[in-house]
Amino acid sequence: MQVSYYLKRPNDDKPTAIFAHIWYGGKECKYYLPDSIHPKHWNRKAQLTRETKDFKEYPEFNARLTRWKAEIKSVIRKYSNDNDNLLPEPDELKKLLDAIIKPNIAKKTDVTLVSFFKDIIKRSEEGTRLHPRTGKPISAGTIKFYKQSLGRLETFQDHKKRTYRFEDVDMSFYSDYTEYLTKVLKFAANTIGKQVQTVKLIMNEANEMQLTTNTLHKGKRFLSISEETDSIYLNENKLQLINGVDLSDNPRLDHVRDLFLIGCYTGLRFSDFSILKPEQVKDGFIEIAQQVKTGKPVIIPVHSEVAAIMEKYDGALPKSLSNQKMNDYIKEVAKEVDHLLETEVSVTYTKAGKKKTERYIKADLVTTHTARRSFATNEYLAGTPTLTIMAITGHKTEKAFLKYIRVTPSEHAKHLSEIWAKRAEGKQPTV
Repeated sequence: MQVSYYLKRPNDDKPTAIFAHIWYGGKECKYYLPDSIHPKHWNRKAQLTRETKDFKEYPEFNARLTRWKAEIKSVIRKYSNDNDNLLPEPDELKKLLDAIIKPNIAKKTDVTLVSFFKDIIKRSEEGTRLHPRTGKPISAGTIKFYKQSLGRLETFQDHKKRTYRFEDVDMSFYSDYTEYLTKVLKFAANTIGKQVQTVKLIMNEANEMQLTTNTLHKGKRFLSISEETDSIYLNENKLQLINGVDLSDNPRLDHVRDLFLIGCYTGLRFSDFSILKPEQVKDGFIEIAQQVKTGKPVIIPVHSEVAAIMEKYDGALPKSLSNQKMNDYIKEVAKEVDHLLETEVSVTYTKAGKKKTERYIKADLVTTHTARRSFATNEYLAGTPTLTIMAITGHKTEKAFLKYIRVTPSEHAKHLSEIWAKRAEGKQPTV
């Protein structure tokens, strides 16, 4: 009897499934384990994860792999002892192993969309399920979103008075679920799109674990709908107005303003600029080995405004706040600028299946993400090559980048006029 571990896609740049290749008494069985691993963390020779600080969960992970290997052999021996030395057929062996290794999903007939999603959440909380892009444990924020999505599915089942299984996820399910999210919960289009993406995630994992062969969720009509938002950006003039507000008598808002400006002049996400450390600033550059969301490195030159803020804090950086508090406080800062307090902005969105338009003062629309969008838009208008900006923002295509930035028709016209003027002077800018 021999049990060996292999990766399903050993050359991938993202976590992949692990399967056990089992040889026993002339029979052969390929059994997928509930864990996945990034190939870079896999020791092919040892058939275990590498003992590395980049994958801190390796002791528990390897302990599970070792335990499962012993349990696989034990199941085969026990079956043989109980059945006059006969050996289980591969399909029967898989069911026996499911009962031991995958107790929450042991019987396919008992697995529902909701029960499997609960298992996904459980494995995410335990750290045994890894992020498909970074190979790291799932973040607390993502787990929170999973639980919210689970609640939507559970109330949908109650609403329809039925339990959904993998084979029920078809276009009829899609129509019923999106109608429920639209008409009953009255969600906006982008929120509905995220809930549909969650269903796709559940089904994709079920496919990978060979719990279902249903792939209708991959069809072109099973859409994760989205619409472009009316998010704002702040041009350089508005940023300087915010920077110039005297907040010496309000340390709380002064601190928040400085943290926001760091985001505006680095292009980093809140999850990254809020936890910047002085040691990440070296020789005029900010070096982040792994961004929180993507796990990818990024290097950004230190802008003069960021350098001034660091000097203000004696070489340090403002301490982090929660995203929620930061969003509340930065609106208070923005309201100190007359233009942002007096200017009204129309916001159009789809909710409950209907287009709606509401007006807000511009200050109420400023959030932590405004910083990143402002960086991208301002650099684009300043003539910085789009590929250079994309290297910092992480956009993979120019189409996605141009959709992300907020450039009005008049700004496009002004930008073109400047290009023509510089061309006439023989100073064609690089765009």
